[in-house]
Order: sequence, then structure tokens, then C-alpha cells
Amino acid sequence: MYVITKIEVKMKLKNFKKNNQYNKFFLYLFVFSYITLNTYSQGFVTSVVSLTGSVVNEITKQPETVSITVFDDNGEKVTSTRSIGNEKGSYFLTGLKTGENYTVRLKKKDFLDEVWKFSVAKDGKYVEMSHDFLIKPKEVGVQIPLAVPPFEYSKSKLRFGSEFLLEDLKNTLMLNDNVSFQILCYPDNNDNPTENQKTTDERAAALQTYFVANGIASSRITVMGSKNTDPKNPPPTGKSAKGKRYIGASYIKLTSI
Repeated sequence: MYVITKIEVKMKLKNFKKNNQYNKFFLYLFVFSYITLNTYSQGFVTSVVSLTGSVVNEITKQPETVSITVFDDNGEKVTSTRSIGNEKGSYFLTGLKTGENYTVRLKKKDFLDEVWKFSVAKDGKYVEMSHDFLIKPKEVGVQIPLAVPPFEYSKSKLRFGSEFLLEDLKNTLMLNDNVSFQILCYPDNNDNPTENQKTTDERAAALQTYFVANGIASSRITVMGSKNTDPKNPPPTGKSAKGKRYIGASYIKLTSI
């Protein structure tokens, strides 16, 4: 991009002084262009960023209509919209700025409140960002599955990186602090019921320890292991894909709301 220098401005001003009043118009136009172009070249023009995606019921996988509000670092409302349930739960937000941090809050009756925090890069590279939301029914007895098993096969210790996998769920449970829940874990096979009960009890306790260590009151949590595999998601009967092993599911079961 061509940028007008201060030397050029001074030369132009000198020449304009020698000419008649008619040239004053062009002088003002020239100076305005100088200010505008140099301001742009120094990065003072901020790109407008948009956020788009969909909102889906985590249990039924059906799209939902939900209120979505965005707040800045100071807790001030920036913008809001609603997802459209009959259009695959799609939503669109705009008016966001580069180099800023935002918090998105989702609310719908009979669903747990959800929150998501994100940052927009300063370089303005991302003009449109995308993020899909899974919202959880707020209903006693509903079982929310952990999407990725936080344990290795036959182990009861949280595997490396599980904190990252559990973070969104932890944030949801912290936000909905009036909800109590049970941690329910299933074993990886049906070979040894006694050993299975011991392992799954320890798995549920490990998850409880994680949640309590991250600010969730222990009084809200109960735990339960199982000696038999998950009846809703049993081990495959055929040969598994190479490198993959069935690992028993873990759930968060709402017990009071």
C-alpha cells in the first residue's frame, strides 16, 4: 500500500500557497487522504469479526432454539441472538473485534446454562469464526455421557490430558451450582465382576476428586461404579479396529435440580 510521507505533505502545502483559493479544496482533500491512509497503514482500522455455528441437544442430537449473549472482559453485553431450531440450530453473531476476549452464555428453560470463553486474534486473520454448542437437558435422571473416555483400558487413574477433555463439563457444572449429580462409571469388559466393581468405584472417585479440586462442592456429588458393562453402549461383538479398544463409558447423572 502507498503511504504519503510528511515531506510530501510539506511540499504540497508550499505549492498550494502559491496558487489561488480554488486549490484550497484540493489541499483539504489531500490532507484528509494523508491522515486516512496513514491511520489505516498503522493498523488503527479494526476488522469486524463474526461468530457462527449451531446449537444441538447433547442427548437427543436435535437442534434447539436458544438465547445466546456475548459479554466482554468487563462483563458488558456486546451482542445477542437466538439459534434457530428449525434451521439446524444455526446462529450468527457479529460486531466482535480483533484482539478482544469474550464470554458466550446460552440459556434455555429446562436446560443447563452453558458458557464458553474465547479470544479473537489481534492480527485480524479470522473474519468469521465457527463454534458449535451442545446443550444438556436439566432433568432429574438424565445421563450426560463423557464424550471421550478419561481413562485408559483397565485403569482407574485419569489419563494424561483428561483435564482438557473435562474442562467444558466442569464449567457447566460450576455455572449450574444448584444441580446435584452422580458420577456413574462402567467397566471395560465382563470378565471379572469383582475387579470391575473395584476399578469403576475408583474411576468414579477419581472424577469426583477432579471436580472437587476445581471448585465444585463435594456435597453435590455422589459416586457409583458397576460390575457389568454399560447396557446402553455394550462392548462390540465383532473384531475392533486395529489400535482401538472398548473402554467403559462414564456419565454425569443429574439427581436434583
